[in-house]
Formats: sequence, C-alpha cells, structure tokens
Amino acid sequence: MKSERSGPAQKMSPSNNEKLISEPVAPAPGSFNASAMASGIPGVPMTFVWRGNEYHVRTILSSWKNLRSCRGGSGEQYIHKHFFKIETDSLEIMTLYHTRSVSKKDKWTLYTIQTEEQTARGAQPMRIAVLVSGGGTNLQALIDAGQKGFEIAVVIADRENTFALERAKKHGIPAELAMSPKGTPRAEARQFVSDRVLALAREYRADTLVLAGFLTIMSGAVITEYSARIINLHPALLPKFGGQGMWGRHVHEAVLASGDRESGCTVHLVDAGCDTGEILLQRKVPVISGDTADSLASRIHVEEHLAIVEGVRLLAAKLAESPAETKTK
Repeated sequence: MKSERSGPAQKMSPSNNEKLISEPVAPAPGSFNASAMASGIPGVPMTFVWRGNEYHVRTILSSWKNLRSCRGGSGEQYIHKHFFKIETDSLEIMTLYHTRSVSKKDKWTLYTIQTEEQTARGAQPMRIAVLVSGGGTNLQALIDAGQKGFEIAVVIADRENTFALERAKKHGIPAELAMSPKGTPRAEARQFVSDRVLALAREYRADTLVLAGFLTIMSGAVITEYSARIINLHPALLPKFGGQGMWGRHVHEAVLASGDRESGCTVHLVDAGCDTGEILLQRKVPVISGDTADSLASRIHVEEHLAIVEGVRLLAAKLAESPAETKTK
C-alpha cells in the first residue's frame, strides 16, 4: 500500500477519467489482505467477483478514508468508508470501498473503473498469437477468460485438421497454418515452421507468442525477435521432465515411473533451449496411488487452463511496465 489519506465527511465524485459503477462485489472467502487487517484497517479482498467475472488484485495503489459526524451531535467523527484504488492482474484500475452496515455485515462496492483510454499507462491490450497442435482446450481457456488485458490476434497450428482451428473460427479469430512441405527433414521442417510463425506474427502485429500445446521446437530469428515475449505451457514441474521427447503422455508416464508424489504444469519463457527458459509460474497436483498417465493428465489439465491465463496476464503486466523495450516495432 503506497499511501493513505483521510478527510472530513464528503461526497466522493469520480474524476474525469473514471467511469462510475457503484455496484456490489463479492469477496472470495479467505482472500483478504491480512497485513492490512492487522494494522486496524479493512483488509482488501485480493480476489473478488463482479458481474460474474473473477478479479485478482495485483497492486494496492492508494487508500483513503471518508469520515462522517456522529449522529448524536457530539462533534466526533467516525470512519464512514474506506476507499482503495487497486490494479488487477488483468490491468484494470479500480476503486473499491468498504462500508460497515448496521447489521455489522461488511459490504464491498466497486465504485469506479478508470477508463481504458485514460489509464496512466495508456496501454492497449497485448496482442497474442496462440500456437497450437491439438484440440485447443488451453486456447479455449484463454477465450473463456474474456481476454482481459490481452486479445488473441491469431491462432497458428503446425498441422492440419486440429480442432483448435475450429475453435478459433467459431469465435471469429483468424486461424493460420505453419506447416513445412511433406518429406522435409526434421531440422529443416522446424526452421520452416519457425520462420512461418515469425512471418504470421509480424503480419498480425502480435506482441507476444503463446505456445499452448505447440509441439514444434522453434529456433532461429523468431526466438531472437520475440526474446522474453514467448511463453510455453509444459505439463510437468520443470526443470524435471523437460526437454526433447517430453510432451503429452510421455511426460506423465515419466513422472509415474519416477515415483514422484506430485506433478503439475509450468508456464515459462522460451529461449533457444528446450524447456529451459525462466519459469513464470507453476501449479501443482498430487500423484495419487493407482494413477495412470491418463488420470494424472486429466487432473493437470484443470490446472493448465488456469495457468495459461495467469501466465498471459503476467506477461501482459510485464510488457505494460516497459512497453518501449518489449513491444514489436
């Protein structure tokens, strides 16, 4: 929390760059800011639901109090509302306030949202190219997330007849193929696909690339041009069970053979190696006695759908902090 200010009882008015909302939000149980509560002020709900969508607080930008006079005429003043200006993981700037009712039930209200064109960053949504090889369930998770803080510019597949392409078309998202001619040796095929991905990313003005079950190991100019702006979702807890040959069912079989008691998924930056880039986040699941590769995979899939959205929003936040260094020219 950066600052706190208080003042006399007054009617708060949104500024010119804020849209008045004044609607209740539902805090997630156990999500309150414990350190704030320990200091005697209401803890901000770090996760809350508004209009059916879940929001996560990334930063508390400021807070202040609105006071009111005692109704008994004593001249004393009491805290009427606590206001908190926050930034969410999806890059909205919001003002929440807390009111304690007569029934002693705490109520939280979304007071304003800073309008996108007037945000301090002036940032446009991050444009992503989603790279796929299969059914596209992780692509669907990104679509279902409402694309807050990002927009899907194009979906690129490295093979024909993938259902992921149908998902893209159903939602009006451009869909393209990046395939090498049949019979091309593996090394040349990978380079061909990599160069095609780069050409499409430039054409659709993608700021970042998101590998969501993409099986081609890319190399060459695309890695250099999109350095620190490519993320991959891997179905294990890297650095374990990564590298060439470690994809899909092969990963889960290796985990079970190892005797490890947990597995999960990793979102990491892509570099010139294979599954060697900086780890952004991991989500874990237990390995249960009697697990098969399929049962373990199904449990990890649930976490993958959450991780891919969180990973994209983390990358969007990083890009927003230093757009001059990271955006495509």
